[in-house]
Amino acid sequence: MTKQEYLNQLKIELTKQGVADAEDVVAEYEQHFAFKLADGFSEEEIAKKLGDPAAIASQFAGLPGEKKRKGGKKTLLALWLSFIGVFELMLYAAFFCFIVGLLCGAVVPAVLGVELIAGLNYLNILPPMPYSGAVIFGVALLALSVILVIFAVYCFAYLRQMIRASLRWRKNLMKDEALPLLPMSPQFAPKTRRTLRGLMLWSVLIFALTCIAGFAVLMIYTNSLGFWHALGWFGYPARIQ
Repeated sequence: MTKQEYLNQLKIELTKQGVADAEDVVAEYEQHFAFKLADGFSEEEIAKKLGDPAAIASQFAGLPGEKKRKGGKKTLLALWLSFIGVFELMLYAAFFCFIVGLLCGAVVPAVLGVELIAGLNYLNILPPMPYSGAVIFGVALLALSVILVIFAVYCFAYLRQMIRASLRWRKNLMKDEALPLLPMSPQFAPKTRRTLRGLMLWSVLIFALTCIAGFAVLMIYTNSLGFWHALGWFGYPARIQ
């Protein structure tokens, strides 16, 4: 069954069951198709995983009398969800702090990289080196900063998706709905995913090549494999005139 056939069938079944918000339900399932298609699944595979449209429509229609009898169970369920929600919030808070740490960490190599390229040393913490080596290592540090930022963006998307998946799961439990469960992995639009992947690959490549080139330039400049000693980086007197 193709995507359009599945959605049409779902809409027909929802209408038969008298579901008031049928359009919203169809829109949810259409979005689920979009995410799974971006992950490489075929329309037929997604339709099979989602299940029979008639069964889904029956779950959305529900039985008022049955829901009323479940009142006591729903109270216990709400208490249980609230209890585990405390631990979820602690996990989300720790993950968010990690993301903030990544962003703060990305600032350091960015500032140092700009200083090396500009020939500056405001806090006098940069090791002495020829300008050619400073430019190369400056580019490497900027590339490292981009890598950290992209990793932070990915982690934030992961955190956001974890929260959305948890809320969807809770909504299905509490309201006896049958919305498709959301995946835990981050969901990006295809264009955004390609852009992030391209930036990451280029940043890693530039970082690796500039590190190798920087080491080579400094070894040639000092005529020494241990150029850091020759340049006096760790308290040794520089031997280059």
